[in-house]
Amino acid sequence: MKFLLLSIGTRGDMEPLLAIGDILQQAGHEVRCVMPAQFEELVADTDLEFRPLDRAFLELLDTAEGQAIMGQKGGWWSRIRQYIRLARQSIKLQNKLIAEQRDYLLEFEPDRVVYHPKALYGRMFGMRYPRRAFAISPIANWLHPVEAYSHVAINKNLGRRGNLWTYRAINWVTARVTVRMGKAFREDLGTKPFTGRAVYRHMRDHEQVFYMVSRSLFPRPENWPDRAKVMGYLERVKTNNWSPSNDLIEFLEKHRDQKILFFTFGSMVNSGPEAITKSIINSVSELGAAAILNTFSGGLARPDHLPDHIFVVDSIPYEWIFPKIYAVVHHGGAGTTHTALKHACASLVIPHIIDQFFWNKRCADLGVGPAGIPIKRVNEKTLTPLLEVLLQNPSYKQAARQVAEDMKIEGDVGRQMLEALTGP
Repeated sequence: MKFLLLSIGTRGDMEPLLAIGDILQQAGHEVRCVMPAQFEELVADTDLEFRPLDRAFLELLDTAEGQAIMGQKGGWWSRIRQYIRLARQSIKLQNKLIAEQRDYLLEFEPDRVVYHPKALYGRMFGMRYPRRAFAISPIANWLHPVEAYSHVAINKNLGRRGNLWTYRAINWVTARVTVRMGKAFREDLGTKPFTGRAVYRHMRDHEQVFYMVSRSLFPRPENWPDRAKVMGYLERVKTNNWSPSNDLIEFLEKHRDQKILFFTFGSMVNSGPEAITKSIINSVSELGAAAILNTFSGGLARPDHLPDHIFVVDSIPYEWIFPKIYAVVHHGGAGTTHTALKHACASLVIPHIIDQFFWNKRCADLGVGPAGIPIKRVNEKTLTPLLEVLLQNPSYKQAARQVAEDMKIEGDVGRQMLEALTGP
C-alpha cells in the first residue's frame, strides 16, 4: 500500500509520524513524507522519501511575535495581540501550504493519508474518503472532550461543563478555518458539502483520530467514540548515526554518584535564553548539583564560561541520556514528557505554549514531579526551590518508576498501529 504522511509544526509534530513511517516501511509499504523543508535532514535519517513544504510557516516561530509568544513575553493582552499578528501571517501562508499538500497528494495517489491536524488538506481528503484518512495527534485534549481538562487551545480548568464547552467552541472555529483555507479546492470533495457545519460534523462524527499518547499517562475517556483511539506512545530509534563525545562520557563518570539534572526546551525558543541559562546555572550551583544543558533550538544558550558541574550539548538523543540521569527539567512537549517517564525520570515542566500546560498539570497529577512554572516566571528565585524539592523528594522518582513500569505493559504499540492503518 502507498501511505502519504502530512505534518506541519515543530519537531514534536514530526516525530510521531516518522515513527509510524518507519513501521510502515519495515512492513513493506511505500511511504512518502510531506513536511516543512526544515526537516529534510531529520527525515533523511529515517530513509523515508521526503517532499518539502514551504519553510516560511515554521520560520514564523523565529519572528519577534513567535519568540514573544513562546517566551510568554508581556502581559495577557499583549500576548493576545501577538497571537493575532502571528495568526494573520499564518493565514496567508496556509493558502500556499494547503495547495502544496494537495499537489503532493495528487502526484503520489496514496491508498492512505496519515496527517497531523494542522495539515488541513488531510482533513479534506478524509471528508471525501473517510476510511482512507487518519489524523495523528500527540495532544490528548484536542478534538474529543475531556471533562477534567479544557481544550488545548484554552488550557484553563473551567469546571466540567466549561471544559466540555471549550471543545465545541474551538472545533467550530477549526471547521470554519478549514473551509476558509480550502475553498479553492472545494471541487475535490465531489458532491459532499463543504461548509463550516459540514466540516464540524465530520470532525465530530467521522474523523478517525489516533492519539499517540501512553494510556498510563492518559487513560482513554469512556465517553469517546470508537473512532477515537488512545494508541500509546511510539518512539523511533535516533542513535543510529550518533555517538557520545569523550568529554560527555567523562562528565557522566565524574558525577555518577550524584543526581544529575538534564535541562532541555526542545524546539522552543524564547526572547531571553541567556538570562534563563544564567538562572539555571546559578540555581544548580546553589544546590550543589550537577546538570547537563541542551541548547538545541536556542531556548537555552551556551555560556562563555562553565563551572565543572555543568555540561552543555547542542543535540543529544534522549533515549541515550535519560537512563543515565535522575530528573529532567523540560518544556513539556509530548515526546519529551513520554521519553522522560519511559526512562523513570522525575520531571519538572516549564511550559511555553499550548499542550505543554496540560502536560505540566498531568505530570503533577501523576506525582512524578512538582507543578512547574511558565517560562516567563523562570529566574533564580523561583527555580531554586523547585529544583530542590525535585531532587530531595523521593516520591517523585518513585512515581516515575511506577509510570515506567506501567508503560512497559501497554503492549506492542507499533503492531497495533500497523494493523489499524492497513486494515479494511
